[in-house]
Amino acid sequence: MSDPIIINGVEVGPSTDVRSLLRSEFRGGSTLAGRYDEGPEPGIRSLIDAAQGTPLEGRLMKALWSLLTDDDQKVRSGAVSMVLHYAERFDPSELLTLLETNPGLYKDLPANQDPELDLDWTLLRAVAASPTKDPRVIERLREAVKDPAKGIWVLAGVASHDPDWVIKHAQEVVRDEPARARIVLYRLKEPEQRERLIRAVPRESPRLRQTMAAAVAENVKDPVEKQRLLSLLQ
Repeated sequence: MSDPIIINGVEVGPSTDVRSLLRSEFRGGSTLAGRYDEGPEPGIRSLIDAAQGTPLEGRLMKALWSLLTDDDQKVRSGAVSMVLHYAERFDPSELLTLLETNPGLYKDLPANQDPELDLDWTLLRAVAASPTKDPRVIERLREAVKDPAKGIWVLAGVASHDPDWVIKHAQEVVRDEPARARIVLYRLKEPEQRERLIRAVPRESPRLRQTMAAAVAENVKDPVEKQRLLSLLQ
């Protein structure tokens, strides 16, 4: 039997009903919360972090997964936000299947993580957080990143895990937006990738070239590389 974990004086061990515990926390309980915590999330994260590598970790992840389809919207929203925080521990293919089979549980329902996004897009951010070879997931993310209003929220993941596609579709991905240009440059870790991106910017798109030049000037640290990239954009 594994030793219990103690979070802010609360013992969580093999006999604890962790699903009920998490559900109660998401509904507004304060069992795991610290004295100065403004909500349940810090206490839950402390529990999950402390449980990493123990038998309790799998039980917590299974409980979180089950709460993604809970009848209580507040619980569901809390679970979605927590899954985003620990996205690397969830299979992106399974997350996408969940989204596609339960659209009514997520679309147009506000997320705890960011008021600009609904639960659907918050889970899609979690899908984008891990590398995948699932063509269904890849195509869904490529489609999502082109969304003019919300695509930027999945751009970091797409640029990290699907860089060749992002480079090839630079114009569609960056959309003349400085924030998008900065994200892509930051996520393309190799100088060779960044050069290919710049070379992919069409000359007949002067505004995009200006946007990329500003991003290069601000974000590329190596002076030799910076000058080379800027010269390609002239």
